[in-house]
Amino acid sequence: MNITEILVPPQDIAWLPWAVQYFFYIGSAYAAAILFCIACVFKRHTSHALRAALALVLAISAVVGPLALTADLHQPGRAWHFFTHLTSWSWMSNGSLFLPLFSTLAVLVAWLYLRSDIQQLKNSPYRIVKLASKLTLGNWTVSSNVFIALTVLTALSGLTIALYTGAEIAVLQSRPLWHQLASPLLWFVTAFLGAISLTGIMLLLTIDSSLTAKSSLTNGDNILLKRTILLSAVLALILLPLWVVNSNSLTLLNDPQWVTRLAILAFLFVCCIALAIRFTAQSFSTRKMGLVITSAITLFSCWYLRWVTIMDVQTIPRYDAGTYPYELPMGPAGLLGIIAMAGLWIALAAVLSEVVHPPKASRTLSSSSVAPSAHHVL
Repeated sequence: MNITEILVPPQDIAWLPWAVQYFFYIGSAYAAAILFCIACVFKRHTSHALRAALALVLAISAVVGPLALTADLHQPGRAWHFFTHLTSWSWMSNGSLFLPLFSTLAVLVAWLYLRSDIQQLKNSPYRIVKLASKLTLGNWTVSSNVFIALTVLTALSGLTIALYTGAEIAVLQSRPLWHQLASPLLWFVTAFLGAISLTGIMLLLTIDSSLTAKSSLTNGDNILLKRTILLSAVLALILLPLWVVNSNSLTLLNDPQWVTRLAILAFLFVCCIALAIRFTAQSFSTRKMGLVITSAITLFSCWYLRWVTIMDVQTIPRYDAGTYPYELPMGPAGLLGIIAMAGLWIALAAVLSEVVHPPKASRTLSSSSVAPSAHHVL
């Protein structure tokens, strides 16, 4: 009898941390598109503060996400090849068509909704800010029906992003943890936690305690936020054990590191459920610390799930019994890239939030010279 030992040399991981950033931001974008559509359809029950925050999250995340994707593709030329060599059977190739359409619609819808806010920048005492008011491209208006149709179209476009991002992982048969229905469903339901976390950060930037009550969140806003967190966390908590069981192997539970990772995920989802139940209808708008805690926990829940399901899954050996530990590099392909993308998102949010929350000098001048006007698209 002959014994043949198969030795598999160490290999570079297929998905880099850049992919985690992409799936996090683009997931938050399409979830924000759906929530923004709901908020606009039920505009009588939601405030402009929440709709503006969702619009900004939608636009910024739809721009930042693709930037992380191009970094994961290693070279700009590879992204261009998707358009010159389309293959209908490839989900990644289909995504090269879905993604630009969604990002364009996301920026367009956010711009249309915030045009009246941008127009108010002409009352600013700062010359550069006044020039920004020209971004309205005139005084024309968009009817409510047309705008709602655009928000619905953007939400549907967002669903195509959810479909292609989940499918391009689920089709890989070499990874049982990926090749199952629970995998893309987990990404989809937790994307709403990411959208809520980024919306919370945006609300912290746009809502000021010195503003009038009309700028705070309404009871309908809080209900939408609370129910989204609760539903997303409950579904994620149900799908997580199904994701492990559907991998056709429970040997994963024999690894102490994986038991710890799964326990952390379950704990985070339970915390999200507890926060959603604990907060009263006024907690999000009256308690900034509650909003900070909620944003932090939901953000880490969404991001860490993607890290575990993308990066940690790649450390599981496919052909032998060896171990493949992964160490996060400190450079652009690792920690620095994560910080850079987060910094870019925060920078854009800080700048664009001034459209909804102008400087105090501008507010004083505006309140004394012009009367508040209703948003023309809603």
